[in-house]
Amino acid sequence: MQMTDIIIGLVTTFFVILFLEVFKSVDKKLMGSFTLSGIAFIYVGFAWADLPSLAMVVAGVAVFLFLAYYAFKKDYRLIPLGLVLHGTWDMIYPHFYSVVPRGYDLFCLTIDLLLAIYFYFRLRPQTSE
Repeated sequence: MQMTDIIIGLVTTFFVILFLEVFKSVDKKLMGSFTLSGIAFIYVGFAWADLPSLAMVVAGVAVFLFLAYYAFKKDYRLIPLGLVLHGTWDMIYPHFYSVVPRGYDLFCLTIDLLLAIYFYFRLRPQTSE
């Protein structure tokens, strides 16, 4: 089951990156910020019926939403950093709260880390030589 979760994460990431590369006019910094904020909100759906989990998730959403906004407005480097931090969240959160579906941690970690690498290289200012 674990390998399947990673493969689904790889395929999902492939299509996200393909979309961003095919549609060149899409603002990658904006999409990176949307991604960073949106992925945090997914956990709200998992934690809806469990108040302690929901409280923790809402705190996490606030952090990632702030990071995404600040990254878009001030420092694009926070997008890859935020994605790595979210991947860390994905691995730690299920050990304290059991509302996350089994395998979701590896699926999401795969996406987070690959998109962090993608946005790190695609958002860097291009130097002209």
